[in-house]
Formats: sequence, structure tokens, C-alpha cells
Amino acid sequence: MMKFKYELILSISLIVVMVSLLMNVNMTQIYAQNPSNPDSNVLKGGITSTSNNGNTTDSEWVLGGTYRFSDFNSSSPIFNASFYMTKVDGTAEHIHSIYNLKLSSEPIINSSSNTTTLNGTATVTLKDGPVSNVPTKIELLDNSGIAITLDNNMTKNHFGTTPIYGTQHLICVEYPNLCK
Repeated sequence: MMKFKYELILSISLIVVMVSLLMNVNMTQIYAQNPSNPDSNVLKGGITSTSNNGNTTDSEWVLGGTYRFSDFNSSSPIFNASFYMTKVDGTAEHIHSIYNLKLSSEPIINSSSNTTTLNGTATVTLKDGPVSNVPTKIELLDNSGIAITLDNNMTKNHFGTTPIYGTQHLICVEYPNLCK
């Protein structure tokens, strides 16, 4: 009788552990899905960043806009970004675009930090017009962030000394009622 109770308790415990593991796997899959990017060949998100003036670490500019990778899983992904840049006091608003990305090497995947780095050149619009062949590094940070670093010399240090950060989400896609 005692052996039967032990085996019954052991069996129930195993079932509970297995069910909880299955539930965790399903929960992980649910949380890993990004509603802004249901197509694995497209990655889009928001530019949500600040930048300094290059001389101090204080934020001088606020950046906000969107970006989109299409043909993301190809050797020639198409990257387009457009964002507003406004001084922190709300003045001097202007817009920039980054496009025509040409990769110089295969993406670098770091599984320990869960990042993917794409290096190449892009065209960046500045006050005096587009600047081509700007060395560009785009880092995909885990499954939710992005960092875009543009060569300071070719952009005349316009974007400060920190990357342009963003998310791999677009709130207007995930919650369209907020953007009506």
C-alpha cells in the first residue's frame, strides 16, 4: 500500500511538472511573437532616441520616427528609416532619412548576447542634401531593440556620439486605435 501511494504521488508530480513545462513553452512562444513583425522577412519598428551635441553627454536632441527592413533574410536587405529630430526644448525640428543600405559583410550573430550586427554603407539625408556611402552599423538587440550607428565624420557629428536607438515594435500596428 505504501509503495502504491509513493508511485501515485511520483506519477502525479511528474504529470504536474510536464504540464507546467508545456505551459511555459507555450507562454514563451506567445511572448516571443512580435505583433509588429509577423512576417519573418520584414522587420519594422520605431526610432525612439535622444542624442547629444558631440561635446557633452547631455541630451540635446529628441529623435522619433520609423524604420523598415524588407527582404530581411536575403543577402541584400532593404533598409529605410525616416525620423524627426527636434531640440529638447521643441525647436529646430527637421527630418532625416537613411536608405540604400549595402552590406559589406555577412551579418554577425552573437548568440551569447542575442544580437545581430549588420555592417555596410547607407545614404543619409543632411541639411545640405544626401550623403552616400556613410559607414553604417545596425545592431538588432535581442528581439526588441535596435541601434543604428552612423559614421561621425561623414555626418559632421550631426547625430552626436551615441547610436540612434529604437524598438522592434510599432504601437500603431499593435494598437491601431491609438493612432486614429
